[in-house]
Amino acid sequence: MEAKKSFHTPVLLNEVLEYLDPKPGQTIIDGTLGGGGHSLALAKAIEPKGILVGIDLDPAALVEATAKIKDADIKSEIHFVKGNYKDIKRIVSELGLKEINAIIIDIGISSYDLEGSNRGFSFQKHEPLDMRFDPEARPAHKEKEPFTARFIVNHYSEKELKQIFDQYGEEKFSSRIVRGIIEHRQENKIETTEDLFNIIKHSLPAAFRFKAGDSARRIFQALRIEVNKELENLEKFLPDAFEILAKNGKLAVISFHSLEDRIVKHFFLEKAKGCICPPDFPQCVCGKEPLAKILTKKPITASEEEQKENSRSIPAKLRVIQKI
Repeated sequence: MEAKKSFHTPVLLNEVLEYLDPKPGQTIIDGTLGGGGHSLALAKAIEPKGILVGIDLDPAALVEATAKIKDADIKSEIHFVKGNYKDIKRIVSELGLKEINAIIIDIGISSYDLEGSNRGFSFQKHEPLDMRFDPEARPAHKEKEPFTARFIVNHYSEKELKQIFDQYGEEKFSSRIVRGIIEHRQENKIETTEDLFNIIKHSLPAAFRFKAGDSARRIFQALRIEVNKELENLEKFLPDAFEILAKNGKLAVISFHSLEDRIVKHFFLEKAKGCICPPDFPQCVCGKEPLAKILTKKPITASEEEQKENSRSIPAKLRVIQKI
């Protein structure tokens, strides 16, 4: 497989380096390797005896990142792993690593996924409705069909579709769109991004059809989150990542929509919270001490300059916590 050249430019790279402050000899994990943009900068910073672990489900990402590291002649010890960042605890154990100084994940969709993967992430393409980050994932259903966006729109019940479109897409016309899907699939299977976009468009009130792209973006997002279990993975990852951090280790998360950011924010607040006694108690009796300190009081966003150069950075939010 040839390396792809269409992975996104890493967002908030300078801010990531500032907050993680990588030092020579440290061990750092990039849980969402992508094209290796963050990893390359981190690997350079921890030379010559540092250890970098990069994790990604997509073989194309591993190929791209491997090529970048090779071209840069990095002296750090590098481990690239095909896997899911939710399994970080197991991966670290299998590699025999002990002191983890920093962990980062960037949980946005890459430019490669949208433009070059041919897996149906964009409603502007004519592609099969797949949306798996791992194109090699095996079928996990009794129908022996891979768990893809195609499976969901053709097999989920009306109630199940409505739930994911409401929860993950926050789409106000979800009921109409679900009815359109149900009616269409009674006659023909929904196979492609074009099929689904046309259903979405014609399900909207006539006055809103010129904005069909907005609804399609939300529906496609909801399907992608459901296919890849993105929120469940994040909820599993956060406590496991925090657990394996060394003292003073840092955990950085870049998110791109409110659902993810809310999960990260609440987790960080919980770890940084101390006394939980009622406010009218004259003194603390619970003895609870904070386990971490939040380094980003508010989420860090991209500079105006970066937003102009890379539109993908506009919704990005970086939060960083440090174990104490």
